[in-house]
Amino acid sequence: MDGDFKPEDSPTPHPRLRRTFSTLLAGVASVVPVLATAWLLVVIYRILGDLGGGIIAGVFRFLNWLRGVAPDSPAAWSFDFPGSNLVLALLPVMIVFAVGFAVTNALGRHLLHWMESKIQRLPLLGFVYSSIKQLVDALKGLGSERKFKGVAFVEYPAPGCRLVGFVTGNFHDAQSGRDVTSVFLPTAPNPLTGFVVIVDDERVQAADMSLEEASKMILSAGLVPPPGAVPATQREAQKTDSPSSISSE
Repeated sequence: MDGDFKPEDSPTPHPRLRRTFSTLLAGVASVVPVLATAWLLVVIYRILGDLGGGIIAGVFRFLNWLRGVAPDSPAAWSFDFPGSNLVLALLPVMIVFAVGFAVTNALGRHLLHWMESKIQRLPLLGFVYSSIKQLVDALKGLGSERKFKGVAFVEYPAPGCRLVGFVTGNFHDAQSGRDVTSVFLPTAPNPLTGFVVIVDDERVQAADMSLEEASKMILSAGLVPPPGAVPATQREAQKTDSPSSISSE
């Protein structure tokens, strides 16, 4: 129809300016991920260094107190040598690794469960601890095969519209007498929130996408298409260059 809008129909009064702007955007798209990754690594390194520095400062303050030496005295022990900042940043990681190694053993698990039972009995801290633990457990298993069994499309909110969801289980609904599928429908661009729908098996359409590919599509709010998708402009160009269109002319 004449009223259909196509990208090639938009006027381009300044092609050189548009080409320059496209080149600038290409450079920004290439540089920003690298800079953002480097900035994130620096922030994590500083946070770990501050945590390690606080731990080491407390240890040396205690040791100097046992020796009867003031913290600002020249005879006080300090943790300062070439490469000490790297050791401070690695210290929290090593502590967390040691805790993880401990809780993977029977004695460590028993001690952890005992500590959790005591904390959960506290009026306010128990609720906060349980909520944070549930969130951490959900993040730990997010995207794993144990949690999500596949990617599927659910027709919602109207016919012809499809939402991308993660299949979490299949069971027989005794109330309706049907085989149903539970699907988690995440929101974009934050896949940690969403809602769960129980859909009849015949209304669930399997998607030819992996969990990683579907997560990228959701995180990008649809800017990253699924693999094998052909852009609309490229499809129109293929139709124009097809032998049938040439012969019709």
